[in-house]
Amino acid sequence: MEENTKWFNERWWISPLNYIDKVKNSFNLPERVYVRDSTIREGEETPGVYYTLDQKINIVEKLEELGVEHIDCGYIGQVQDQWDLANQIKELGLKLNTYSHLSSNPSRWNDEIKKSLEAKLDYIGFGIVLTKWQLELFTKDQNITPEVMISLIPSVLKRIKRFGGKAILDCVDATRSELHILEKAIEKGIKFGAKMIMLYDTVGACNVPAISYMIKQLKPITRDIPIGIHIHDDFGLGTAATVAAIEQGATYMDLVVNKLGDRAGNSSLEEVVVALEMLYGVDTGITLSKLYNLSKYVEKVSGVPLPYNKPVVGRNTFLHESELHVMSALEKEKFWMCFTPYRPEVVGQEEQIIFGPTTLHGDAIKMKCEHMGIHNYDDYFDKILEKVHSIISEKKLITERELEDLIKKIVYTKR
Repeated sequence: MEENTKWFNERWWISPLNYIDKVKNSFNLPERVYVRDSTIREGEETPGVYYTLDQKINIVEKLEELGVEHIDCGYIGQVQDQWDLANQIKELGLKLNTYSHLSSNPSRWNDEIKKSLEAKLDYIGFGIVLTKWQLELFTKDQNITPEVMISLIPSVLKRIKRFGGKAILDCVDATRSELHILEKAIEKGIKFGAKMIMLYDTVGACNVPAISYMIKQLKPITRDIPIGIHIHDDFGLGTAATVAAIEQGATYMDLVVNKLGDRAGNSSLEEVVVALEMLYGVDTGITLSKLYNLSKYVEKVSGVPLPYNKPVVGRNTFLHESELHVMSALEKEKFWMCFTPYRPEVVGQEEQIIFGPTTLHGDAIKMKCEHMGIHNYDDYFDKILEKVHSIISEKKLITERELEDLIKKIVYTKR
């Protein structure tokens, strides 16, 4: 197989099918996409999560080091903690573009816009609700229809502009809105100066082909105005749905470190950017090697433990236990790619080996003996295997270091 291709190089080995023309030609891939990080706003909506201002600033600084250029600071016109963050970002000279949202109460909007701009906010989102039940919840008025909300767009966007701000049209619950109503709202938003259209799959209610279809339908309307996508992970499709939106031309994506967020969380920053960079060749602007350290920091300050099998940053991602996997890891200079799609250091991880119940064939243990310079292992092997099996039966596993010590003890004691 040819090396140094987009699918097989010194950093990763993925399927060449990702890059065949018949696959690529079904996409409308942008060359460059942008993360709008929501680890602060959505992350703090995770039940039980609260960051101090210092912790938020540490997260923001790490995000900037990672290559993130955009950050959602929340409802800064109403929540003082969120205003403090947005203001501090600018006071410290951090380069990220900051975003906020207007609340659902029109009587507050003037004050919220003014307060947002006092924090030198870059973009203010007007959240337009186009579904019946959410409208009734927010307004307490059954007479407020999607058409009434659409009629507000010109005055609100002009008001943001008049105060000196740049407006984004936040299409709340977009995937459960009637498409013709959504299109009408977007057309009006663009006409009156919206700088971006952000589409919210508020409860992760859209399957992957439907996300693709929605973006395809809206791209001719938005033309040069960027589309952003915000996906919740209620059905476990957050990463796939976000990537599907990028496939069809969306260029901004709301992502959250460690998939934090309310309910089942939001689309995972680390999963989406790794998938786009490796499987699609799309530039995300993210330094992948810093992903693991950022993830561990957010795990620490959020208090939400990572699942062991979390893609990219989980403990098990590069922890090998089964026979052939351990053998490839022991010979990683030549065979690293056999059971990993990319090298661990690409995302800031390290490879580790343990020996467990599926490593009792014996071949991996023999290979370990060879690596230790013990070539006459047949003289000791039954004893080694018996002892390893006994330890695994009690402890479920034995580490590579523990196995080395065990082998040395058996070999050198018998001598």
